[in-house]
Amino acid sequence: MAKPAYLLDLAVLAELTRPDGNRRVFNLFQQRQGSCALAASALYAWLRGLDSLPESPRRQQLAAFTAELLHSGPPILSLDRESAIWLSRQAARWDRSARPWTRLDGEQAAIAATRELTLVVRSPFSLNGAEGLKLDDWFRP
Repeated sequence: MAKPAYLLDLAVLAELTRPDGNRRVFNLFQQRQGSCALAASALYAWLRGLDSLPESPRRQQLAAFTAELLHSGPPILSLDRESAIWLSRQAARWDRSARPWTRLDGEQAAIAATRELTLVVRSPFSLNGAEGLKLDDWFRP
């Protein structure tokens, strides 16, 4: 498998499960899936959300998607020493500037920045300008 170039956030993962989802997201994922990765924290959030859903056809569809994701999906990357250091410094900047961010946003940004990956997000605005972070919004042309 090739070295990952893209780290997909939770919104991208969710979009891939929508039957009538954004075609651009689907097409870019198909073209680049061999160079995509997920943050362990995004996978945790995904699994947590799935486990909280009531039994339904949609939950069954998401469970099948998740099984395939876990079996043959992209590599899962964890927060490591360098990304934890990056996040602590960047979080202090975000806090001082009153930028809205979540722990998941921060961990994904840290993993992407320290591993030289492009973080694929739906709304990159809260993360714009973060040190060494490349962002891409597959939802917009």
